[in-house]
Amino acid sequence: MTHTAPIENPLLVETHLGRVAQSECDHLGHMNVQFYVAKVSDAAWHVMASIGITPAFIRQRRQAPAAVRQEIAYLKELLVGDLVRMESGVLEASEKKLTFFHRLVKVETGQVAMTSKVYTVNMDLDARRSAPLDAAVLARALERRLPAEPGP
Repeated sequence: MTHTAPIENPLLVETHLGRVAQSECDHLGHMNVQFYVAKVSDAAWHVMASIGITPAFIRQRRQAPAAVRQEIAYLKELLVGDLVRMESGVLEASEKKLTFFHRLVKVETGQVAMTSKVYTVNMDLDARRSAPLDAAVLARALERRLPAEPGP
């Protein structure tokens, strides 16, 4: 029986729950890097919502974090059928910048398969330049900031 252990850190939020599909695997038999990045991209919307940057907020305020850099560590192979859970949180927050942390966990074993840090700059979507974060969003990000990068 598969058991999904609870997320141990309350500052992390579950941002993806799924499985590795055959179509996500390459000729080496494991999940291809493009799909790790796609899962991080999808997870970003959920972790942003956890601090108040919802789709409605983005449409109304015309602001959103834009990724400018990403670091990824591939720690364990994922194979077809593996069940996975993404856990995400805020690693850093300042006037115009947010850094998000993501880790992809193999559900059956609890092993961390991948970690990622995504560095963002808050963008004014009309002016196409950086802008200060909304004060309430920044306050929520600082409240939810991880004290350190969670280990695998």
